[in-house]
Amino acid sequence: MNKEELIAKFIEQFGDTGEPIDCYFAPGRVNIIGEHQDYNGGHVFPAALTCGIWGAMRLRDDSKVRLYSENMEATVVVDINDDFVYDAKHDWANYPLGIIDYLKKEGHTLSGMDLFYSGNLPAGAGLSSSACILDLTGYMLWSHLGMTPIDRTKLAEMAQQVEYNFVGVKVGIMDQFAISHGKEGHGVLLDCTAMEFKHVPLNWGDYHLIIMNTNKKRGLVDSKFNERKGECDAALAEIRKHHPLSGLSLGTIEDLDLIEDEVLRRRARHAITENLRVLAFMDALNAGDTAKIAEIITASHESLRNDYEVSGLELDTIVEIARKQPGCLASRMTGAGFGGCAIALVASDKVTAFKEAVPKLYEEAIGTVPTLYDAEIGDGVYDL
Repeated sequence: MNKEELIAKFIEQFGDTGEPIDCYFAPGRVNIIGEHQDYNGGHVFPAALTCGIWGAMRLRDDSKVRLYSENMEATVVVDINDDFVYDAKHDWANYPLGIIDYLKKEGHTLSGMDLFYSGNLPAGAGLSSSACILDLTGYMLWSHLGMTPIDRTKLAEMAQQVEYNFVGVKVGIMDQFAISHGKEGHGVLLDCTAMEFKHVPLNWGDYHLIIMNTNKKRGLVDSKFNERKGECDAALAEIRKHHPLSGLSLGTIEDLDLIEDEVLRRRARHAITENLRVLAFMDALNAGDTAKIAEIITASHESLRNDYEVSGLELDTIVEIARKQPGCLASRMTGAGFGGCAIALVASDKVTAFKEAVPKLYEEAIGTVPTLYDAEIGDGVYDL
């Protein structure tokens, strides 16, 4: 969607007052390696996509805030002077309302406004539509407030705090950070303890990254995401009885012997070994070692399935089908799990056949048609 199309949609919904309409775009993200690491202090390696959510904003001369989602075909209306709290009936609008609430509590003066959202990012697929709309709204409002140049790390931190405290999902920083800092053709290697990052070229040769949406939607609030976070905190507390450790992912294999509970030990094993896999993946990527890349991606999925238990029938099925296809280097689930998406690295000359075979075989096994598309890696949130 270009700027002119977005403005036309905005005016169709809200009318034309003659006031300027500002337009923006925020991408979704795909995590290449490093799952459930951000809230455990480890390393992650996500990338921003070229699909995402478009946003448009226009100020009003009253205190009314109108939010409209073209995808949800829903409007929410509140007063800027109201005290905002999470409200289930507001559904998707809780995310932008949480950003407004955050800025109000920081002392910023905001007037009424009309906010329009339209995206091509599948909701609940694990490509981070929630972080996308948070980063987008924060970027829109900061731009309006003249807080430029925008500090993209602080933008990500604000978005994470809103999802953690206002929405109530105990997420880490990865999604928001990738959407803020994405760069075309690169992944974002982030140390979630030091909050240091660098852009790394995606040097995996003549392979395409394919995203496979199982079309089993997941909602983080209703999933076991917060339960996993609690289990990791409990595992970290066990290790801390013996020595200081800032984050579970920074532990060692030997630390696993300090955890008596078998479930907590498995959760810790995933956190620790996945962090090591991210670092090994960087070496393999820099060397263009596709065999090692495949080994690490495969091991990541096995750990998520067996130790972290966040995959499930749909994800395991589509990963197994993908791995058996000619030209598929490796495949694993991506994102928080509990449904959503998997990724596969597929040789360029086999992509067409892969995208024909996988949906057919998956539908035969599960009864649902998945959605497959090439992952084009783009830039972080920006003005149109």
